[in-house]
Amino acid sequence: MARVDNYADNYYSTLEVSKDADIKKIKTAFRRLARQYHPDLNPDDPISAEKFKQISQAYDVLSDPTKRRRYDLSFSFNQRQTSTSYTNRQTNHNNPKPKTAQDFYLRGTLRTQKKEYFQAIEDYTEAIKLNPKFVDAYLKRCEMRYKMGDNQGVLDDCYQIFKIDPNIAKAHYYQGRARYSLGYTQPAIESYDIAIANDVNYPQAYYYRGIAYKEMLATSSAINDLNKAAELFRSQKNFDAYRRSQEIVNELTKGKHVSGWLDNLIHNSLMTLSLSLFNPGGGLLPAFSRLNNQQSKQVGTTYGLFSSLCFFCTYFMTGLPLMVGVWQLFLIATIPFVSFLATGNIMRLVLHNRGRFSTDVFIAGVAVVPIGLVSLLIGFIPISAFSFTIPLFFLGFSYSALSLHAGYTQLLNIRESKAALTVALMLVLNSYICLSLMSSLII
Repeated sequence: MARVDNYADNYYSTLEVSKDADIKKIKTAFRRLARQYHPDLNPDDPISAEKFKQISQAYDVLSDPTKRRRYDLSFSFNQRQTSTSYTNRQTNHNNPKPKTAQDFYLRGTLRTQKKEYFQAIEDYTEAIKLNPKFVDAYLKRCEMRYKMGDNQGVLDDCYQIFKIDPNIAKAHYYQGRARYSLGYTQPAIESYDIAIANDVNYPQAYYYRGIAYKEMLATSSAINDLNKAAELFRSQKNFDAYRRSQEIVNELTKGKHVSGWLDNLIHNSLMTLSLSLFNPGGGLLPAFSRLNNQQSKQVGTTYGLFSSLCFFCTYFMTGLPLMVGVWQLFLIATIPFVSFLATGNIMRLVLHNRGRFSTDVFIAGVAVVPIGLVSLLIGFIPISAFSFTIPLFFLGFSYSALSLHAGYTQLLNIRESKAALTVALMLVLNSYICLSLMSSLII
């Protein structure tokens, strides 16, 4: 049986769109809110992290036609229930308290959203008294009890749910969480096994089973589960959980599988290139969001070295005489990337003073790649057709400008006007630095 999703939240309000919004408006709203609340742009801010999770969950449902249709039906039903309950309370002023199991459940849901867990448990308990087979109320009370550390209460609720329906994946998942918290690792794994058997696309069950396997030193099983969890988290646009899963996998495989690390680097670099190069305005944030800090630095550095290699090869392809040693020439070819990185870091600290060095490396690498690729194309053009290099040069420069602008507005959340001025200054400053240094070192 599939997990019981909570449709009490209004996903349209979460994304700040109307109920009839098309997929384009939904994507635009998600990108705008993701820039505002992304955890990397708001470090140590739990409110922004929670908001980012909410908008990611809303986007996951509303961007999928099947999930959206199912959500609309469920949400309309809840609205009717809420409207009926509200009308009953308004018409009976002497008794404004909830009357039905659904009334108590809805009030418990509202209290859950306000993090009033104890009061929410009381409401779910009243709902269960009125309807002893109210599985959703059991599940929500189970969730609240787990958050409050009442593991025995969680196990009791799971037992009651199994008497109603033994195939509810979420109940087995919480049973596993409670067992693990009590120190029963192997029984916890058995609970996760049943949860996954009933819902093969349950990322949290894979994740915590992987954690349990890790504790039991079953490294191979832990890696398999965590990789599966990361894959599912990424498909659900839950990039924060995806990064956590990947970080644990990297920890488990560190120093053991160099080829696996290299495969991940190549995959991340090509995926980022496909997302950002062909859509620098809209693809940069999704490309960056799927990487952790270490991966961002690795991808940015890879792009920087690749661009340097392009500049290096272009010099030989043009037939210019070699004025310095080969290694000196390659170091000179790294000047554009180093210049973008240094000036970008300074600009961020002066104008924004937020974000991380890994973001600077990523933006510098993405910005210099178009210029490197264009320089490589120019190397194939004969001297007689040199006039064709001018539009190519402006093409690479324009792509770099778009990448820098997207980096500052989407990844660092700098205002559009300030970002435009910053990009212009960056390009002028880097052009002067690169030309000056290259001329002085080569001549």
